[in-house]
Amino acid sequence: MVKPYFIALAIASLFAALCDGKPVVFARPLCEPNGQLDKKTIDDGILAPVNARREALAQGTQKNGDTNTKLPPATSMTKLGWDCDLEKKAIEALGDKCADPGTAKPPANPDMLADIFYPGYDFGGTAEEIFKDAFNGYLSEIDVNNGLPVRTQGTVISNPIYNGDPLLLNYANLVRPTNTKIGCAMQRCPSDLGDLLTYYCVMDGKTITKDEPVYQGTTSSAGCTEITCPVNYVCNETTWLCEAPTATTAPATTTMSTATSTPSSSASSSSTPSSTSAPAATTTIPTSPQAEFPQGGGGGMCSTSHNYAGRMTDALRNEYVRLHNFRRGLLAKGEIPRKDGKYLPKAANMWRMSYDCDLEAGAIQHASTCPSALSEPSSRPGIGENLKTFPAPRFTFDTAAKKSVTEWWKPIRDVNYFENVVVFRPIHDGQPISSFTQMGWALTNKLGCSIVKCRTDDRYVGVCRYRPNGNIVNSNVYQVGNICTMNPGGASGCDADGLWF
Repeated sequence: MVKPYFIALAIASLFAALCDGKPVVFARPLCEPNGQLDKKTIDDGILAPVNARREALAQGTQKNGDTNTKLPPATSMTKLGWDCDLEKKAIEALGDKCADPGTAKPPANPDMLADIFYPGYDFGGTAEEIFKDAFNGYLSEIDVNNGLPVRTQGTVISNPIYNGDPLLLNYANLVRPTNTKIGCAMQRCPSDLGDLLTYYCVMDGKTITKDEPVYQGTTSSAGCTEITCPVNYVCNETTWLCEAPTATTAPATTTMSTATSTPSSSASSSSTPSSTSAPAATTTIPTSPQAEFPQGGGGGMCSTSHNYAGRMTDALRNEYVRLHNFRRGLLAKGEIPRKDGKYLPKAANMWRMSYDCDLEAGAIQHASTCPSALSEPSSRPGIGENLKTFPAPRFTFDTAAKKSVTEWWKPIRDVNYFENVVVFRPIHDGQPISSFTQMGWALTNKLGCSIVKCRTDDRYVGVCRYRPNGNIVNSNVYQVGNICTMNPGGASGCDADGLWF
């Protein structure tokens, strides 16, 4: 009869010990109080082998099976880190026993997260040695297998594609940059039929499926200057991996797009990011004598936030949010076509937007002047802006609000940008497409809007402001991948439309 014991965690020179059904821990678990694995086992046995392979991909030195070629350099390869919640999930999935190698089934995984399950026999060694040998085995499959097909488009894009080979599944999941965290657990059990060993690892992204890109690659790379890291990640100049900054790591410097100075009927702008958001307005500012506002709002949800709340209605606020999130959901699910009819790739990290009264105050202030151009970026640090003006006949305030959103979104129908990599380039800054990219910027999760009728000019002006701003030059509009596979940071869930909340 098999008697389960928790793994006895060892430091470098000590082997696992098992005694009388109670765990014996020689080294302090990294994730106290309920973790199992110590820092050395995690760093040297699990993370180091994976990140060495990720570094090889970032630098374009990883050979592609026995094809005498190398896999293309990755454009945004992340460094894998440890996650205590994932370790807890793995511990709970294993329970308090080892699995029978002959009949074992993987733990339930309803979220289809990338995972690794091993039910087998225990041939001794420390937990660090066991994990290191196992992970090196998974990762070396790319060296001796037939390799991965590479899909090259144009002169820049070159993406390795997972071909469905089960021998390469663990490799593909371990090096996939959308998997940024991992947690593992292990059980070792003495048995009359041979000592048993079971371990289980789970990652924070979805498992890869056939014909999906393993990562976004390029035909050549010159290091960090050509690498686009996810927001809040910094490119390591030595490894070329995108690392999540620690408390002592300075944030990366980013180049921001700026507003065009030429008046335009439709425009978008971002401004230099700031650690603090723009303050809510507290005094009434001069407005154009021709400005007319929606009636009957009474301030609504923003009545205690600023002095201009009566110039909007809750119905319009909710409609602006609905119109934005409806389109962002379609974008996340890969249902937005370009001019040539091809669909933009799916988004893994798209936030669901919510309304912000402070942003509304700024939008109302600007729209109330009956402008024809964007506000000065210096007047709204860290805040993006879209503006649309159009003739008033045939529109009401309700339909004008819808018209402004439609006009901001539709430039994607006129271009063939963003086939496999959705990056905001310098050529997009100040162009019509910038209103679309601001609306679809994955990490923007707050908006506030205004719609004003200018009587003398007989036109409407629609303005929406966004936080955090989008349209950051050489940054991803969103991370390409299946919906709900990359938490944008701080989200607690993800809905059926692929929007995080």
